[in-house]
Amino acid sequence: MAAMWSPIIGLLLLLLPLAPSSASYIKYPLEGNVYPIGHFVVKMNIGEPLQPYSLDIDTGSNVTWLECQHPLHGCHGSPGVKRFYKPGPANLRVYCKDPFCASLHADLPGRRPPCPRKHPHECHYEIRYVDMTTQGVLVNDTISLGEGKNELIVFGCGYDQRLKNPSPTPAPAAHGLLGLGMGKVGFVAQLKAHGVITKDVIGHCLGSSRKGGGYLFIGDYDKLPSTGMTWAPLKKYGLHYSPGQATLHLDGQQIYANGMNVVFDSGATYTYVPTQIYKPLVAKLKAIIGNTLDPVRHPALPNCWMRRGTVKRPSGILTLRFDNNIVMTLLPKNYLIPVENNIACLGILNGSDVGQNHRIIIGDATMQDMLVVYDNEQGRIGWASEQCTGSATTSRL
Repeated sequence: MAAMWSPIIGLLLLLLPLAPSSASYIKYPLEGNVYPIGHFVVKMNIGEPLQPYSLDIDTGSNVTWLECQHPLHGCHGSPGVKRFYKPGPANLRVYCKDPFCASLHADLPGRRPPCPRKHPHECHYEIRYVDMTTQGVLVNDTISLGEGKNELIVFGCGYDQRLKNPSPTPAPAAHGLLGLGMGKVGFVAQLKAHGVITKDVIGHCLGSSRKGGGYLFIGDYDKLPSTGMTWAPLKKYGLHYSPGQATLHLDGQQIYANGMNVVFDSGATYTYVPTQIYKPLVAKLKAIIGNTLDPVRHPALPNCWMRRGTVKRPSGILTLRFDNNIVMTLLPKNYLIPVENNIACLGILNGSDVGQNHRIIIGDATMQDMLVVYDNEQGRIGWASEQCTGSATTSRL
């Protein structure tokens, strides 16, 4: 009897959908650098037919969006963007009553109404960043994940982008943003819901200097270092990746008496600290760096220095001290940015100038040559020193 049933059971097993591998992940090469480009991008093929787009990786936002030519709203694109995503009628069917729309606006309280009177069927949004504002509507379309695997993903058609301080000579612009933050509408959360990956884990390794590059992984990456990773529990701070409050120290000396919430944000080019930390920090760094480097003016950033001949790199070790004796150590390479031969600038800016008065934002400048892992499964964030510059290829396991 068992022999008769075994072929039938085998056939049924073949017809069942395959669950993702227990070590499923996707790894992408990154392009870009902190200076002069100002962001790190991943290239993805999107739409039908598939077209290549460069997306700025952003762990500080959970909405993926493309610069978009909307059939009703037109397009006000960012400077430097020359090609726009053009949705068809079938892509515009993410309606105001769609669960994704409700999830999006639960994450964006007090912003633009999701169902404006003029276009009540569309799911509208407005997102404000440190340096820009974007408006758009939710759409869905195919995104290639490599090796012939495509998925239907909900993302934003950003038809109106407004920069706060546009540069007269903008760096090469990305076509949009890959939202890697928390929330149900995030790119990784959607992949997990579709069964493409088994775990909501994200990691990036950003290359240093002008070579830049690096890699991004999504899912159950099985090549994390077995030693050398520092892990901190994620603390509830909106939808931001935050290990909680920390105090900042320079060569062991505390800069400011009170701790502040720290946010890891790969969408921020530089690191931002409030003015009450920024001013004493800059004064102390000038005293230390001035022993080996000469101050010089440069259009890139407010505080820059020129190397004297062949002197060694300046000293000055920054540390962020979190609860439970967790420490993040930042060497000069994590806060001094080479902008020209023999010239380096401070990659830490005054957050109060951009409305960030009560928190520290860890941006790309500080995360160079560092593997940073956002583990939403175990509620933790980790980091370790790693040489990130180098070639990588898209892989899916």
